[in-house]
Amino acid sequence: MKILIVEDDHRAAKLLAAALTEIGHTPVVATDGRAALSLASAEMFDAVLLDVMLPHLDGVSVARALRERGLSTPILMLTALGDLDDRLAGLDAGADDYLVKPAEPLEIEARIKAIKRRAERTSETGVLRAGDVEVNEIKFRAVRNGRLLVLPKLEFQVLCELVRHRNSVVTRAMFYSSVWGFDFEPTTNIVESYIRRVRVQLTLNGEEDPIVTVRGVGYMMTGEG
Repeated sequence: MKILIVEDDHRAAKLLAAALTEIGHTPVVATDGRAALSLASAEMFDAVLLDVMLPHLDGVSVARALRERGLSTPILMLTALGDLDDRLAGLDAGADDYLVKPAEPLEIEARIKAIKRRAERTSETGVLRAGDVEVNEIKFRAVRNGRLLVLPKLEFQVLCELVRHRNSVVTRAMFYSSVWGFDFEPTTNIVESYIRRVRVQLTLNGEEDPIVTVRGVGYMMTGEG
């Protein structure tokens, strides 16, 4: 795979590039945000490994700009251990996943393949339904009874997870894994906060709330597929 590494630490970028080359990939290095945006827009990459703190243009801004330009290339944010705010900001901006630095080449490879598999699973129609709620994962579009729902990326992914498992409980752990890529439970109430935002959109015109809270477990979307 051709992988764009965006890292301003020259030594770290060189070591990561060498390790990826060793397992059969073709890395290209950019050391600032502007160069990364230019390269990712001009060339085809299988994935972008994007550091958050960069000269000229930070990683979150780069991710947002790439998505605004319509690029669907998998983006993995590189964050320091414990920087939850950086991870959330990157995911909100359009990143697909995150990795804690220093990232292991084999894990990078596995994460990229997982992102591609998820895209392939929804490539036929991408449409999911629960009652009068419909989401299209390919077009990034959600409607309720014909009314367009205005949802940023993470809220949209939360809704997709609920619709995908309609009439079944989606646990907090499932949300953490599928939406945020966490393999642990944060101490903050992230899921509750995003569910609340989704509910606002679903009931904007006074409609009945289709999301049921299963206390102590998670949430369930009601409705037929």
